[in-house]
Amino acid sequence: MSISTDFVTFYLGGHYFGINASDVLELNRNLEVTPVPKSAKFVRGIMNLRGQLVPAIDMYERLSLERHSGLTESISIILRSDGFLVALLVDDAGEILSLDQDTFEPPPSNFSVISRELVMGVHKLSDRLLLILDPQLINRRAEKSKNQLLLA
Repeated sequence: MSISTDFVTFYLGGHYFGINASDVLELNRNLEVTPVPKSAKFVRGIMNLRGQLVPAIDMYERLSLERHSGLTESISIILRSDGFLVALLVDDAGEILSLDQDTFEPPPSNFSVISRELVMGVHKLSDRLLLILDPQLINRRAEKSKNQLLLA
């Protein structure tokens, strides 16, 4: 018997990504991001989410992807992991997919080092690859940046 997992999917620079649905708190469109001087390059700034400051992670920068679209709108995927919130800024949200573990494979070796550290693996779908991100690693990196912002 195969175990299935639900993934929230999203698009970024022509790639199709997924993240475990149990780590996603909510999705928002066009939340205001306040830039923070001296923050990490991948931290676009902070958002006020109902009174809580949340680091906004530019996923193009975080994954070292070339920005192809001129979109000014973005979708914020709010993750909760280990009691910490972070917003991933992506191009567009996809659907929720329930996938069996038997379609999961390690990330391809031709990924960049930065991408490989955040991509846990891939699911081969009938028409494309779904790249699965590790939310705990994204949160650990963002939490360090948030702590640096608060100390500055």
